[in-house]
Amino acid sequence: ENDRFQLTAAHTAYLRVAEGCDHACSFCAIPGFRGAFRSKPFDTALAEARLLVERGVREINLIAEDTNQFGSDWGEEDPRRLSHFLRELSALPGLRWIRLLYCYPSYFSDDLVAEIATNPKVVKYIDIPLQHLAAPTLQRMRRPGAKATISLLERLRREVPSLVLRTTFICGFPGESDDDHDELVRQARRLGFERGGAFSYSAEDGTPAASMAGQVEEETKQARKDELVALFQEASAAWAEARVGSELRVMVDRMDGLDAVGRTEHDAPDIDGAVRIPAMPLPPGSEVLVRVLYADVDGELVGEVVGSPPQ
Repeated sequence: ENDRFQLTAAHTAYLRVAEGCDHACSFCAIPGFRGAFRSKPFDTALAEARLLVERGVREINLIAEDTNQFGSDWGEEDPRRLSHFLRELSALPGLRWIRLLYCYPSYFSDDLVAEIATNPKVVKYIDIPLQHLAAPTLQRMRRPGAKATISLLERLRREVPSLVLRTTFICGFPGESDDDHDELVRQARRLGFERGGAFSYSAEDGTPAASMAGQVEEETKQARKDELVALFQEASAAWAEARVGSELRVMVDRMDGLDAVGRTEHDAPDIDGAVRIPAMPLPPGSEVLVRVLYADVDGELVGEVVGSPPQ
């Protein structure tokens, strides 16, 4: 992949660390066409990251079907796991941000949680697509149980300072009752996801869920999705308002007229919020310390540069 054409801006890139999936989620066809989970060799992935940084990349977003499972298929022959990879990545000169996307609600070892919490280059943002939080629906989905999932989220909140969590939920999964949906909304509100998305269930041919009893009406799916989207919007707006007056690390993505537009470390490229710095010409990829002046009606932060983050 070293000769790939980079579709993202020059300062940010996605690095795939594994292919395939070992899980048997009842709604998903990925294992059928991508095969079993296979980590990219450690040194190969590191070399690819090094080349990206040499080309000017300042932010690497790690992706896989289950990113935090990286290395678990190597067994005792190679004990290195994602925590070791994060440590090696952080030693690359010029790399400023490392982001974890598409994590599975398992495989968060003590070492990995500690590395996320203490490594200054690992942004305090984790994307964990949970799909649901009600025990009966998770069981039909063949996903990790609600109790273990909620316990993990609470642990991450305790141990990773200023953590922002992103997730996605499926609405109207076959057999999802009103009580299941209400439990999902209740837990989502309590756990306070700062970023998130919700999608109506759509059957994939050949998956167990496609032929399950209790298929939910489209109108009901849409109403449940709308409720969750509104909840995520409310949480995101509250997070933005709470940042007013604080100083945040911001990476500039582009110029919009005379204004620099970037993101905090708590915002992934293309899917999360933005920070606008009026009348401030800054090159894309530069990292600045910004004092937040206000949040506009769309939740975009507006601020002024007050310095440079610690190197």
